[in-house]
Amino acid sequence: MYLSGFKTFLYFYKFICMIKEALLHASFPVKVVIFILFSSSIFLWTLIIYNFFLFLKMDKKNADFIDFFWSQKNIKDFLLSYYSKFDEFYPSPLAKFCSEVGFGLSRGGKITRFLEQQVRSVISDLSRFQFIYATIGSSAPFVGLFGTVWGIMHSFRDIAKMGRAGLEVVAPGIAEALFTTALGLFVAIPSVIAYNFFQNKIKKMSSTLEMLSSEIERELSDAQDFNESDEYKTEKIEVPLRKRRL
Repeated sequence: MYLSGFKTFLYFYKFICMIKEALLHASFPVKVVIFILFSSSIFLWTLIIYNFFLFLKMDKKNADFIDFFWSQKNIKDFLLSYYSKFDEFYPSPLAKFCSEVGFGLSRGGKITRFLEQQVRSVISDLSRFQFIYATIGSSAPFVGLFGTVWGIMHSFRDIAKMGRAGLEVVAPGIAEALFTTALGLFVAIPSVIAYNFFQNKIKKMSSTLEMLSSEIERELSDAQDFNESDEYKTEKIEVPLRKRRL
């Protein structure tokens, strides 16, 4: 295990040294490309780690919330007892959804439309970082390709300047080209994997949200204080409006 960790550290150290050498000997446009890709990689991995632990916590809190939901006798008891326990379930998307539903019940309106709006709102909140993964994953290879083209052009300029095509002439430009290509892929591949991973997590949570929404709608529709036009008339329940981010 220690040997494996040492090898990983050694590979990472060599990678940092490669970046340093590339920055020292590269032309200015290639330096800009390397800086953009390297900065994107740091930002990307920070976001991946943050999101991974956030979704891990949300999965646990969602499970706790579902257990609490099914332990209640009816929807009214659930709504009345839920708000004192809100902080216990944070940052569960299901908890946020139900807090908004409870607030909506205190105002009145069409329950079906309101539930659909809240489901879309929570899903949109869960997906707020997806466009970053998609953007980095799709654009990083092309940014690297720009560095590749520039490196090859640099090699041709050196050939024209020196009047010959020896290895010592073309090697710097070719090295720039290959390095920026590799760096672009190094940034893009984890971004695409992260996008698919978190998209799958969001789909699973969306399915759970829709099932919870259907169950709440069924419970409320069965209550005596709902009429046939789907307008609900409940006693006003004083609940706090929670606007926390997931």
